[in-house]
Amino acid sequence: MASSLPVTTERRVRRRHQEVDESEERKSESESESEPCDFKITGKGLTRFVLSFVVLYAVLAVSIFSVFAFQDQSPVLTPGLMEKEVAAGGEVQFALNLKNPSILKKEVTLNLEKDLPSGWMASFCDETQCFFESCAVTLDSLGEKSYFVHVITDTTGQTGTISVEMVHQGEIQKDITFTVATTKQADFTIQLTSSEREDSDIAFGVLIVNTGNVEDTFAISLPPGIAAHVSESAVTVGPGEEKEVIVYIESPSSVNTSLIVTSSEGVSRTLYLINEQPLTYNFEIYASKDFYIEEEQADISFDIINTGDASDMYSVSATCLAPEWEVICAPQVIDIEAKKSGRVLISVTRGKGKSASVIATATSTSGLSKNIKLNIFLQETQGKTVLAEYFTGTWCYVCSYGERALRQLAEEIENLIVLVYHLKDDIETEGSARRATGLYGFTDTVSTLVVNGTKYVYYSSGGEGAIYFKYKKIIEEILAEEPLKAEIYVSGRTVENVAYITSEIHSYTSGTYDVYFVLFKNNFEYRGEIKQYIVRDVSGPQRVTLLGEVIVSTEFILPAGESYEGYGVVVIIQNPQTLEVLQATQYML
Repeated sequence: MASSLPVTTERRVRRRHQEVDESEERKSESESESEPCDFKITGKGLTRFVLSFVVLYAVLAVSIFSVFAFQDQSPVLTPGLMEKEVAAGGEVQFALNLKNPSILKKEVTLNLEKDLPSGWMASFCDETQCFFESCAVTLDSLGEKSYFVHVITDTTGQTGTISVEMVHQGEIQKDITFTVATTKQADFTIQLTSSEREDSDIAFGVLIVNTGNVEDTFAISLPPGIAAHVSESAVTVGPGEEKEVIVYIESPSSVNTSLIVTSSEGVSRTLYLINEQPLTYNFEIYASKDFYIEEEQADISFDIINTGDASDMYSVSATCLAPEWEVICAPQVIDIEAKKSGRVLISVTRGKGKSASVIATATSTSGLSKNIKLNIFLQETQGKTVLAEYFTGTWCYVCSYGERALRQLAEEIENLIVLVYHLKDDIETEGSARRATGLYGFTDTVSTLVVNGTKYVYYSSGGEGAIYFKYKKIIEEILAEEPLKAEIYVSGRTVENVAYITSEIHSYTSGTYDVYFVLFKNNFEYRGEIKQYIVRDVSGPQRVTLLGEVIVSTEFILPAGESYEGYGVVVIIQNPQTLEVLQATQYML
């Protein structure tokens, strides 16, 4: 339809409408462009937010897991060298490091498993003490401890293994095995064990001992021209073992020849075989060095031991070197068979002074004469003594500090009595084990000192000097504070290899007590080392009621052929409930 407006006005209106339309179109385009932009920004933001949350959660989870994992790490047991070679009879050590990588305190148990040849010993030690089988260990946060396994080999066996198990939370976390090998060594000894005439032959017993660490075969030969035969011309002997062969030599008179034993490994030894037909005569006189008497008249004694191979008769006499003392021997003549002993009593009548020396003389019909000096003392009041009992083992690498400290103190303190008990080694005796476990309740304890029944454990911290002063302080305090509660007077006699011991107890208190007799030996040789106060047997307990005077006796049997040199007995009065030692005394055989 045609417009009624003028043309100019219509154009103006049309232009205005056009501008409005263009403005609205631009606004529409602008809105159109802004709407897609808002949708894009919102989607990317959400995506980024989700991704950021996931990454943050993962980092947090890893961090938390790492912390807990760091807390819960198991201890680590790290060995040094695991295989070593050593000469037969030598010693070797293996190092171990136990570390706690966790920030938490950890508790573990170390167990020692041994697969060793006979005669070998092993233990493991930290910086203060040694353990025979196992030990419990507490590790602080990030802490660590050092250990070493100590192995003592013997001349027998060539290879041994020792395993250390680490048990954590009831499970074996680590099992480390160390191997020790000894170098091959062939050696042996031979010795004459007997020489006896059998009809027209003289039989020599020859003992072959394989002191090497390999099995060996030994051939026996004699010089040409000797009429002889051997029970076995060749014998095979394992390491550490021995075998006896009998060599029969035809001879109506004396024999003086040699025998050669050669091993398959090329080692040769010579043994001289000598048998003189004329009879030998010899004897020894033995008695306690000191005698204590109380009465005006008393008897002491000495033994004559016929060490010859024929019976002999002995005339005996005694002379006292103190004024107005009288001595009489009975019998004055005694006949003793070969390899037997006889006892002679000396009746003593006291004279002036508190002591006297008696010279006893024995003269045999074969022309030999020997004497012995006997010291006699009047019984005097004893002082308070202190008993120090030390429990150790040859496998304990650090226990020697305590032994040496006690040996020095025994030389310095007159009233100190020392006994050394060995546990879980080849010096251990049944009596030592009974006193350690049955009386004191020890299970696997070494380097432990018991003074008058009270236990003290110092191990080797600070070395020998520190141990010496700690022990000295304990002993001197007891000597200064505790009064004398009893006196023990001991006497003894020996017949062949039996020692008879009698103790007379004078008590100044009443009650029920146990009496122990402990046999020990000084100058005891072991692996080239001389040891003192080594316990060899324990007798008792004998339950007694102390009231005035009480007499208690016992006896000890020594190995056949061993002398009493260095042997002594300690008599102990001990409370069976508190284990307090009332008094102890020492008597040398």
